[in-house]
Amino acid sequence: MSSSNETPSTPRRRSPPRPVNIVGVRQLSPRTVRVTFGGEDLKGFETKGPAEHLRVFFPDQVSGKLTLPVLTPEGYAFPEDVERPISRTFTPRTWNPETTELEIDFVLHGEGVASQWAANVKPGDQAVISGRAQGTYFLDYDADWYILVGDETALPAIATIIETLPASIPAQVYLEVLDNAEEQELPKLPLVQVFWLHRGPDKVPSGQMLLSALRNISIPRGNGHIWIGCEASVARSAKRFFIEERSLDETIIHAQGYWQHGNLNHPDHDVA
Repeated sequence: MSSSNETPSTPRRRSPPRPVNIVGVRQLSPRTVRVTFGGEDLKGFETKGPAEHLRVFFPDQVSGKLTLPVLTPEGYAFPEDVERPISRTFTPRTWNPETTELEIDFVLHGEGVASQWAANVKPGDQAVISGRAQGTYFLDYDADWYILVGDETALPAIATIIETLPASIPAQVYLEVLDNAEEQELPKLPLVQVFWLHRGPDKVPSGQMLLSALRNISIPRGNGHIWIGCEASVARSAKRFFIEERSLDETIIHAQGYWQHGNLNHPDHDVA
């Protein structure tokens, strides 16, 4: 997921679905699985930059049946006589056009259709994704600094931002995860500082460690940008902190509500 120029009056066009195959499943941490998608129908897929998002469609939770798109004269589409399958939004972690393989990371949080699917998926299974990635976060290559803030759901997006960041631009990265077992390898740049924050087994509410850390943050001089991706109310609180307490211009802050407590159908266009 990432930044978007959409407004409430802008029609949200659906991209055609693509049938794909699962070609690999790898456990990155106790609570994160990386799934590799492949297949002939991934030819022509492309990404334009970091922190994009696409949809993964899931089998019916009762029957276990996956509704596959059918080929029409206009391309792939879901059959008109069946209900459109449930879907969730994810960040493409890597895309290899030579092997036509796409990697997406899933957080295993024990509930929800995506988490349950990712915990049981295996190579050889079929899947369906949306036809193209959207919502590119375009970096300012003249920026003096970046601050990146997120929880485990934003790890893939933040990793793609760091990969795109010029080595000459310093960045502070604040990442809240459950514990040290959930820390992941991130791209290493000499001017990027990564601070891992652990909620711990005592179930501190998600995002509280992030908000506490931000209160002690040092804002660099010059012109910079802030990217935030986490639970929706935390994203709003973090954005409000930078605007009201640090007097930063709202236009340099991108805040994305990746998920929301108690809401299994949180919209993918929540820009806080």
